[in-house]
Amino acid sequence: MSETMKEFLAMGGYAPYVWGSYGLALVLLLTLLVASLAGLRSRERTLAALEAANPRRRRRKADAAAGGEGGEGAAMLPMTGGRSKGGQNDATDADAGGGE
Repeated sequence: MSETMKEFLAMGGYAPYVWGSYGLALVLLLTLLVASLAGLRSRERTLAALEAANPRRRRRKADAAAGGEGGEGAAMLPMTGGRSKGGQNDATDADAGGGE
């Protein structure tokens, strides 16, 4: 090993602190990754179980997209206007009694 490499690895006498900090950060990041992936898999299993328990909802959504039963009602919903009075929409203003 060259002299400059030894100096780099020694970190001017602070090697135990520096390399220990890098090691701890690596362990924490790997732990976070493993925990996140485990949580993701758990939630995916829960979602699959919920979708299997109620397949009707998916079918209703597909029917609506095809223009079948229930699809027309969703397409006929009234659209509200833009924003007014401090960022609230017109429907909120009318419900609150502050309409125009």
